[in-house]
Amino acid sequence: MTKGILLALSAAVVYGFLGVCYEFAAKRQYRIWHMGMIMQLTGFIIGLVVSAVTGLLVFDAHLLLFGALGGISFVVGLSFYLAASRERDIAANWTILNLSVMLPILISVVWFKDTFTASKGFGVVVTLASIILIGGSFPKTGEGRPSRRWFIFITLAFLINAIIPVLLRFVPGERAALFTTYLYGTGFVSFLIVNLATKPSWDLARGLIGAAVGAATTHWSGIMLTMLALTAVARVSRQAGLIVYPITNGLVIPVGVILGALILKQKFSLRSKIGVALGMAAMALLSMP
Repeated sequence: MTKGILLALSAAVVYGFLGVCYEFAAKRQYRIWHMGMIMQLTGFIIGLVVSAVTGLLVFDAHLLLFGALGGISFVVGLSFYLAASRERDIAANWTILNLSVMLPILISVVWFKDTFTASKGFGVVVTLASIILIGGSFPKTGEGRPSRRWFIFITLAFLINAIIPVLLRFVPGERAALFTTYLYGTGFVSFLIVNLATKPSWDLARGLIGAAVGAATTHWSGIMLTMLALTAVARVSRQAGLIVYPITNGLVIPVGVILGALILKQKFSLRSKIGVALGMAAMALLSMP
């Protein structure tokens, strides 16, 4: 159990840096399709190399299906999230995105029969309260109320973000790298098709490649650590999803917000801070046995 929890904690820290990469790209107004395509290509290359080195570069139809579903959902979700991040700061966007963990938690209970308790039910309620509090907060920049466009984009990103964590429970731990190869490969092809169809300028903004490679590296590492954590906990417990998900998607909230404040020099309203605190309280409740 200890090994699984440590792996989950590591995933949360890595995902925190992913949030900073996303925020940097969004605030620099990098083209979403360029950012996504380079990110997916980088993740595909990493997965391909690791799979080849470990001798697991084989064809697996079921894993290809899961990877394709994950890749397409990631493409759509990333596009919505980056669009939303152009209008609000990391405190709101990153917290709401990661609170989508309550969806795979509920699926863990319904599909995988993980035990659901009163504390977890209360955690779901607190999760909703946190989302409402943060989503309705006023930015200090004088931009006014969050726009309807932001609400739509962050809501769609919230819903789609729950797909990949659910898929991870169906992936054998020893084939985690192969799964990422399929996932990022599908994502890269999807972004490439969109770029070719829209025929945008191929002049890449300064810093875009660095942000995309950083996002790919942290996202790939986070997925691998999460899958390894789920496998490790599943060996000793029937509540792998209820233990791992709140850590990987819970601790990442304050990590991302703190990194946003330290690295990006962002400031947040008192209401946003309370919302983040409620989000953490929700994760604690959801992770209780």
